[in-house]
Amino acid sequence: MKLYQSLTQVQINEQFAGQATGYKLSTTLDKPLNYDPTILYQYLDTVLKPGSRHDENNLRYVTDPGYIGENFNYQSVPFTSHMTEFDEKMAFARKLVADLNRHLSVNIKPEDETIELVFVD
Repeated sequence: MKLYQSLTQVQINEQFAGQATGYKLSTTLDKPLNYDPTILYQYLDTVLKPGSRHDENNLRYVTDPGYIGENFNYQSVPFTSHMTEFDEKMAFARKLVADLNRHLSVNIKPEDETIELVFVD
């Protein structure tokens, strides 16, 4: 699965992986992410309906940097509210798409209260 799918479709105690209280996200990867998974979830929460089918969402918000650059409301989340320059917005969008489309496996460890994101780099 892809990172954006794991954050918006995997549930623990009726909460999505990106917001599961009491659980910490851990990552196993060779190449680091551009953004922390909690920041990525906050972005996804503003543009996608968590738990919905693909045809119910505009997936251009996770696959198309140009679309994101032109259509995302950068004032809607604190980590992008300072971005005003086109180049800065596009750099964010390219890095965002690169992170959200990385392939991974999800391991849920209830005994450790951990959601492990194992990236297939």
